[in-house]
Amino acid sequence: MSSESTDIVNNFPSGPLPWQDAQWKPLIQRMQAGLLSHALLLKGVPGVGKGNFARALATRVLCNQNADDYACGHCKSCELVKAGTHPDLLVVQPEAAGKPIKIDQIRHVNEFARKTAQQGGRRVIVINPAEAMNVNAANALLKSLEEPGGDTLFILVSARSGDMLPTIRSRCQMVSFTVPDLAQSKAWLSDHIADSLVVDQLLSLSSGSPMSARSMFDNDTLSVRGRLVNAVPELFRGNITPVEMAKDWHNGNVTELLAWMGSWLDDAVKLKLAADESSIRNRDLLRMLNYLAKKVEASELLKLRDKIMLQRQQLLEGANLNSQMLMEGVFSDYLELVV
Repeated sequence: MSSESTDIVNNFPSGPLPWQDAQWKPLIQRMQAGLLSHALLLKGVPGVGKGNFARALATRVLCNQNADDYACGHCKSCELVKAGTHPDLLVVQPEAAGKPIKIDQIRHVNEFARKTAQQGGRRVIVINPAEAMNVNAANALLKSLEEPGGDTLFILVSARSGDMLPTIRSRCQMVSFTVPDLAQSKAWLSDHIADSLVVDQLLSLSSGSPMSARSMFDNDTLSVRGRLVNAVPELFRGNITPVEMAKDWHNGNVTELLAWMGSWLDDAVKLKLAADESSIRNRDLLRMLNYLAKKVEASELLKLRDKIMLQRQQLLEGANLNSQMLMEGVFSDYLELVV
């Protein structure tokens, strides 16, 4: 397998996740009828398994056993995929989290797409996340999408397809993914997480996205979040300064921290507007959220929420922001809400 990053190649499943049949079956039927589009755009909210779907579809397309809906898992092609050595599969990702996909990576894509498949079937190119392509890279990809090589399949994955060039989107068949049914998410997570209360909390914090919830569990995110939750009241009481807090937190996952702190402000606004508590994502923080709701005007909460989420978006798009100064500013802004 050729790859611009090895992160995605560690797990190539033979089939989709339980809630993805509605997207999977029509594509497999089209593939078996020889009608599959040369370019697919898997789009939708984060954390619902679009990347897993892309990997499963790539595995199925390359599988030598063509009669079944799912990859067989044991033919030569499947073994090559599992070993990470399939010559007709190219996976393209940013070189590092938050970085763009560069034009040199897409030039390699274009060269790969023009070659003949070494295993005699299709060549598959997965680009994830597709919105990470910078303008030059996206423009370079257009020619291959307009004039694809024979039996070449592009699978683009995006949680922010609106940020992609319209000319890229228009050349792809759209496959949309939404948050699955809560019962499906709970059933799937319960196979990995024994405590049903933890499952409920993770799904609440992840807005119902099961893959995000699973990632939070695997990375012990609840413990990290708990430490931040305990630190914020100390900030409000003056027992720790914004500068001291920033020193403790700037080396962590800053985009995740900003998402949490933005969601707390969202919830405080909901409480301010007398929303039902069932709409609150951070229901374990009602004491702090009610304190903010009673003390701060909704307009100020929303203003800071928007500022924090803009900074988070800038980081996700690869902006080179000083994380310590950024977190000092966020903690200072939080403190100013209550002083």
